[in-house]
Amino acid sequence: MNVQEIKPYTQCSVLIVDDEPISRMLLESILEHVFYCETVDSGQEALSYCAKNAPDLVLLDMNMPDMNGLEVCKALKQSPVTSQIPVIFVTSTMDVESENACWEVGASDFVLKPVNASTLTHRIKTHIQNKLRTEFFENMTFHDQLTGLYNRTYLTKEIPLLIKQVARDQDMIGAIMIDIDYFKLFNDNYGHLEGDLCLQKVAKIIADTVKRPKDAVIRFGGEEFLVILPYSDYQGIKLVAQQIVEAVTNADIPHAKGIDGRVSISAGFAVWKAKDVIDDDYSSLIEDADVSLFEAKELGRNQAKG
Repeated sequence: MNVQEIKPYTQCSVLIVDDEPISRMLLESILEHVFYCETVDSGQEALSYCAKNAPDLVLLDMNMPDMNGLEVCKALKQSPVTSQIPVIFVTSTMDVESENACWEVGASDFVLKPVNASTLTHRIKTHIQNKLRTEFFENMTFHDQLTGLYNRTYLTKEIPLLIKQVARDQDMIGAIMIDIDYFKLFNDNYGHLEGDLCLQKVAKIIADTVKRPKDAVIRFGGEEFLVILPYSDYQGIKLVAQQIVEAVTNADIPHAKGIDGRVSISAGFAVWKAKDVIDDDYSSLIEDADVSLFEAKELGRNQAKG
């Protein structure tokens, strides 16, 4: 697989972090014809930038006055938002102790000043290639190919880690089970190709309605979807579930044999203390939401219950 098919180098962003203006200008002049470059002059500014605009790679000066490079790299690796960004140190001196320190804080590589332009460019290309390939295969592994939502593999591999984090923070976690009403009749009436388009439309509506970064929207199977919402209380989960139901109805997707001639969904929701989810396995939380989904269907569909 050619990494350029995933993302051209000109669209790959490199953040240059150096307190010396001349060093920043030199590094940018070497790289700007190959990559999209941004520069900052302090460790704190680098952390702020990465949290908002995660670059594909950070080129980091080892010695800076406010935070040294080691401290910046360690902070990047400790945050789930920035932990996967490769970091290359730029330093004028490198003894064994400093070299070991770079690896210990999670650096991907280092280059010595004065910088060799060709070596620097090729090392950055190598680390960006590795990052893009990893992201590509993770996307293939954890995403449903029809809807683009997370899949059951993501549910079994990643959601337990999220639940443990919420439990450590002594907070709540919620689940919403969603089912498209009379979807078999939709397929029978319009055909499976239109059915797939319907699934894609509903998936996008759900994903657009669930907006927080840590919330996860999963295609659970067939016409069923699952939403996992950490750090939420009962009222918050109820509100999101109702908003999703309303959003699908308001999309006005035609369904001759559906409710009021359009596609609708039913939703069931539940919220538990994350610690209890760990003790009782996350499938119990999902089953709780599924019971409420059954109630929503029994009461006439096109509604949320919990």
